[in-house]
Order: sequence, then C-alpha cells, then structure tokens
Amino acid sequence: MNEEKNLLNAKETAAADDIKADEKPVKEKKTKDKKPKAKKLGFNSKKLKYGSAATAVTVLVVAAVVLVNVIVSLVGDRTNLTIDLTSDNVFEISQESIDYIKSISGDVEIVTMADESVFRDSGSTYYKQAYEVIKKYELYSDNITVNFVDMTADPTYANKYSEIYKGTISAYSIVVSSGNRIKVISVNDLFNTELNYQTYSYNIVSSKAEQVLTSAIMYVTDPEPKTAVILDVEAAGISNSTIQTLLEDDGFDVSTVDPNTSDFPYDADLIVVNAPVNDFSEELISKLYDYLENGGNYGKNMIYLANYAQKSTANIDDFLAEWGIEVGSGVVGETNTNNLATSATLYAIRNFIEENDYSTDVSQLSLPVISYNARPVNLLFETSGNVTTTALLTTEDTAFVLTDEMQELAQSGVDPEIVNGVYNTIALANKYTFDEDNNSVLSNVLVFGSSDMLDEGLTGTTYYNNGDYFVSIVNNMVGKNSGITIVAKDLSAATFDTTLAKANTAFWVFIIIIPAAVLITGIVIWLRRRHK
Repeated sequence: MNEEKNLLNAKETAAADDIKADEKPVKEKKTKDKKPKAKKLGFNSKKLKYGSAATAVTVLVVAAVVLVNVIVSLVGDRTNLTIDLTSDNVFEISQESIDYIKSISGDVEIVTMADESVFRDSGSTYYKQAYEVIKKYELYSDNITVNFVDMTADPTYANKYSEIYKGTISAYSIVVSSGNRIKVISVNDLFNTELNYQTYSYNIVSSKAEQVLTSAIMYVTDPEPKTAVILDVEAAGISNSTIQTLLEDDGFDVSTVDPNTSDFPYDADLIVVNAPVNDFSEELISKLYDYLENGGNYGKNMIYLANYAQKSTANIDDFLAEWGIEVGSGVVGETNTNNLATSATLYAIRNFIEENDYSTDVSQLSLPVISYNARPVNLLFETSGNVTTTALLTTEDTAFVLTDEMQELAQSGVDPEIVNGVYNTIALANKYTFDEDNNSVLSNVLVFGSSDMLDEGLTGTTYYNNGDYFVSIVNNMVGKNSGITIVAKDLSAATFDTTLAKANTAFWVFIIIIPAAVLITGIVIWLRRRHK
C-alpha cells in the first residue's frame, strides 16, 4: 500500500517536472509609466501620410486659384487683358489715340449717363463696341477715369456740371470734362446711320466712337482751342451740321452765325462758307474782305465749298478772283474707268495726293481722294503781288468737264465734244504780310470744287483720304496742332461676339458645371479608396 502511494507520488512529481521543463523562464520586466497607445483609425500610417499630403496640395491649389482670380480681377481693371480677335481690331483704339492720351497732363473724366450694364450687356454689337472703346481710354492713360452713372437712380448727378455747362445733359449722354472745359456727346453721335427706305427708320452702319471720344478729349485738354464759324446760309449739297461735325472731330470750337442778322465773327480763326445757293450781298462780301485783311495783320482763314447745284454767284466769283481762284461751271468727269471710284458714274474720280506742305498729317498717301460731282477749280495766276495760289488736288489728263451746254446737246441727241485735260478740284490761295519780327503771316482761302467731297460716306471710310486730307490742310492752314482722324468702323464682319445668353451659358458650363463635376469625381474616387 505504501509502495503504491509512493509510486503515485513519484508519477505526479515527474509530470510536474515535465511541465516545468516545457515552460520557458520569463524575465521580469521592469515596470515604467507609459502613455497608452492610440487606437488605430482603420487605416495604416502610410495611407494617412499620403492622404494628408494630398489634402495639403489640394488646399494649396485651391488657394492659388482663388488668389490668381483676385489678382486678375484687380489688375484687369487697369490692364488690357482682353484680346481683340477681329480682323480690324474694332474693339480696340488706334495707336494715334493711345499716343495722344498718354501725352496729356491734365485729369480727364468720362462719364456715361447710363448704367454700365446697358452697354456691357447690350445685344447690339455697336453698343458693345462703344462700351469696349470707352473703357480702353482709362486703361491706356492714368489721367483718364471712366464712370457710369444711372440717371434714373441718381437724377441730380448732372447738376455738378451746371457751372460750366448750360445745355441739357440727359440719360445716355457722355460727358467728357477736364477742369472748366466740357464736351457733352449724345450716344447717337457715336454711330453713323443711314435711312432704310423700306422701313423709314435709321440703321447704324458704322461706329465712330473712337473719333468722337478722342476729339472730345483733345477739345477739353486744349486750353485755347481754335474757333471756327460756319456762315448759316441756305446751302447746296451737304448740310452745315456735317461740316460742323468734321471740324469738331478735329478739335475746333465750332458755332454757326447768320451773317445777315448777327454780328460778323471777326475774331474767329476760321470761317466756312458752305456752297451758298444764292449769291452774297456786296455788304457781306466787304465783311469777308475785312475779316481776311484783319486790319493788315492777316492770320485769318476761310473755306469756300462750291457745288454744281448752286445758282449764279457773281459777287462771290469776283471775290475769289482777287485771290486768284475761279470756280468754273460744269462737273469734272473722267474717261479712264481705272480712275473712277465706281463704274456707275463718271463723276466720282479717284485722285491721288501729291506730297506737299499741307499733306503732312495724312497717314497713307497711297489712298485716293474722291472728287465727287466737283466743279473745276481754276488758278488765274500763280503769284500776283502778295497773293500766291496752289493746286492741292488735280486729276489726270484723261479728265474732262461736262458743262450745262454739253448736257443740253447730249439730251437732244448730239454727242458733245469732250476736251480731255488736267483739272483741279481743290486749291488754296494765301496772302501774306510780315509782322514786326519780319515773320510772314498768312491769310488763306481754301476752295473745294464740291461740298459733296466732305460727305460722311467719303470722309468716314478706310478706303479714301477725303477726311484725312481735309483735316491735314485745315490744321496746317490755321497753325493747329495735328488732329487725329480715325475712320469709322464697320462691325458687320465682327462675328466674334457674344450675347448675354451665351455669356450666361459659358458661366454655367465653365464656372459651375465643370468644377462641380471635377469635385464630385474627386469625392467618389476618395470614397472608393477609403473603403478598400
């Protein structure tokens, strides 16, 4: 019994020893205070690292885009960031205008009496072009500011000009001012129009916004502008207002005077006689003599525009003859069709300017001047005493003159004999004296064979030099600083334009839809990677 008990104890002891033999000794670890480990967030540290980097890059890119937009918005107000893709740069202003406005020293304010959106968002290409042109002036000159004032919301704004302007400033007027000088422009003055004989309404055919605005700036920044007076008499051919517009666009201070009822404007720098239908009285002719003589001091100027529709003007003819000029009867035509502006008429002749002292402001001498329905301007002498005459525009030797007698023969079935030759259509006479410093001083008489040569259709086009040459002659004649002649811009070919509807569509596509699509796509991709 004792042996069995001892044997059982021996087995239990051996089993216990086996268990102890299988157990490895465990070293006692030193106990230290440790921070508990953070719980894992469901993704490893590598994912966290790249995710944080991607987030940082995204934030930086978004911030950069916002910053760039802010900078572009601020800079865009004073910098021309737009690109004119039209072939003739119709939404830009010319280098001549840019050079001039950069040279001005006084501050100029251009205020359009209409809400900016009226022009900016207009469905009319011409209004949009006018808006772009107006904005360009402050972009190219630090001395010019442009503002838009809605007179409906602020009807008393125009009162600020009451001390320097007594006329009416209404909605859509454009006010150009500098100091105490002001020029008020009607919005209609920015465009050339023509009558639609089917609808009996006027349609805009071209823009002259740049010419009008640059001329207005020249006017208000000139402290002593030259003055011109148009004698208000019944005229054949173009209207007095057409001549007035041409001179105002050249920076003249222009007015009209009825010589029969008002004091004669002896103090004017220039007097214009626009193709009077009826002859002048001897009294009025005497006043013209006195004006040009100027008490023996000379320095005065006169433009005489003839027209084939005039009646007999014997007194005027005698006056011109003393200046060595005769306006002949009949109309100058051309037998060489290559010298015609159009095959539809023999009396619209392409004449080219010879370089002379009066063509210095013409930018392209290669362009023709159109002598339209012009009477011949004959020189009676080259020099006589202190009077000298000069032909400023002549035809080629294939021209002819169709007189009233020749027309009567043609109408009766008899072919009139045509005499070809060279004829003048513009001529200048000057009379000189010497001042106390022995400098020559001139009085000038400029004669056009046709007032129709200054029609808007000829002066406002890029194809002819009628406007440029007129401005150049007049400026040199009166001693005026060079004017700027800018041809009207036909916008019928300016197809690269947008409407408000198109602009809204572009806004939604590029500003809303595309960025939203990119954002949604990014979120979807992130979520898919997040749950892998």
